[in-house]
Amino acid sequence: MDTSYLLFGLLLVALLAMVFSSRNARKRQQEQRDKMKAELVPGAWVMTTSGFYGRYVETDGDVVVLETADGVETYWLARAVATVANPPFASQEEVEAAQQQDATADEAVEPTVEAEPTPAEQTTPEQAAEEPAKSEEEK
Repeated sequence: MDTSYLLFGLLLVALLAMVFSSRNARKRQQEQRDKMKAELVPGAWVMTTSGFYGRYVETDGDVVVLETADGVETYWLARAVATVANPPFASQEEVEAAQQQDATADEAVEPTVEAEPTPAEQTTPEQAAEEPAKSEEEK
């Protein structure tokens, strides 16, 4: 009888631990949803569960309107919005700095390229055969 009470007590403790853990997880998820709703303002960048980045426009019931980078509005289920986050694109300042760095590097390294002969400088096979004959005549 003592082992059955001990087993029942262990089962009850495990059940209470699962209930407590589940309640805390739901509480954390609700806090994350509330935080995301607070950050979800028009113009904010969001990422969907499929990895699509768009700007938040508005919510209409269970539908969220997201705008693509080129201005096209697309409709998504609200549950599809995973996070409010900036896309992994380079900012305009980063792009300009990289372009300036590339231009500086291009100026520092000047490639040496042999110039192609102009059409006037090129000789045809017939002209090449005539040249040795002319040089023999000059002697």
